[in-house]
Amino acid sequence: MEPFYQVRTAEFTDNCQTTLHQQTGLMHATTTWQSGGNEATFSDYFLEGFQLTTLTGHLAQPLQLELAVEKPWLAMLYQLDGQIDSKACALSPLRFERGHQNMMADEAPVNFYTFQGRQHTSFSIHLTRNLFEQLVTSNEEWLGLHGQQLNRPKPFVMLPEGMAISPQQRTLIQQIINCPYSGSLKKMFLEARFLDLFIEQQTQLMQLRVRGTSRDREMLHAVRDFLDSNYAEPPSLLALARQFGTNDFKLKKGFRELFGTTVFGYIAERRLTVAHQLLSLTDQPVQEVAEVVGFANPAHFSTVFRRKFGLRPTQVRRAPQRLQAGALLSAIAA
Repeated sequence: MEPFYQVRTAEFTDNCQTTLHQQTGLMHATTTWQSGGNEATFSDYFLEGFQLTTLTGHLAQPLQLELAVEKPWLAMLYQLDGQIDSKACALSPLRFERGHQNMMADEAPVNFYTFQGRQHTSFSIHLTRNLFEQLVTSNEEWLGLHGQQLNRPKPFVMLPEGMAISPQQRTLIQQIINCPYSGSLKKMFLEARFLDLFIEQQTQLMQLRVRGTSRDREMLHAVRDFLDSNYAEPPSLLALARQFGTNDFKLKKGFRELFGTTVFGYIAERRLTVAHQLLSLTDQPVQEVAEVVGFANPAHFSTVFRRKFGLRPTQVRRAPQRLQAGALLSAIAA
């Protein structure tokens, strides 16, 4: 039950007092600090594999702290009042706004934080990677959410903009802060509330992921519908991505995952399908059909057509069954 970090800032350590309370299976540390009209209280519960920290304060001026990290950590942070700025949390500057939460991990030996707000309240849970892995591997959906972190642990911030703290999470945090029990019952109570908070946060993250996935799916179907009508002269991949509000990497990856082919593979397939319909149902010359569907080279068109259908375009043209132009339009539209 060792702490995850230690404060190094002399202005803080020289003006604070810490009281330790050892109980069955847990340790409680209360640190009070006063200086220049500012005051803050840190309440830390140390349990096996995780640490619960509540910071409350009246900060007329920003409180800047240098934290020395004792061991790699993952953390769930809930900014109830005020805000926190970090110079390089998980390798980049980060701000924790009032009413927002986040999940992150870092391995840097030292970090710098600035705490602000005349009424400041933040709550955090630091946990070991081992405990995080045990929890995540117990749920298949969480594995999909955090699989990359398990396979290749590295610093991360789950949501750069954070997400809102739910009423249920606020209630759970207040239950931890105001825990009425002592001894073994207190330990079990804090463990249970920690698990409740972990489950609630993972549920919210999964819901965000599903909503994002749904939006992506709608966008990709819109791209496919666009290509169904613009296969002959499609825009470049970059222009197509910009047209639908995404980037080319996300478009390429998502399109292949959803439709089982690349964007240009789909375009080629669409061109050949329409070409087969035109050759079967109209009297248009083969070269004209090739041009209409987007093939500038008739020889190349013949080659890929035969590879796809096992027949040359002229062999399809000699097929006995034809439809009138009106029927052709209905067939293609269907």
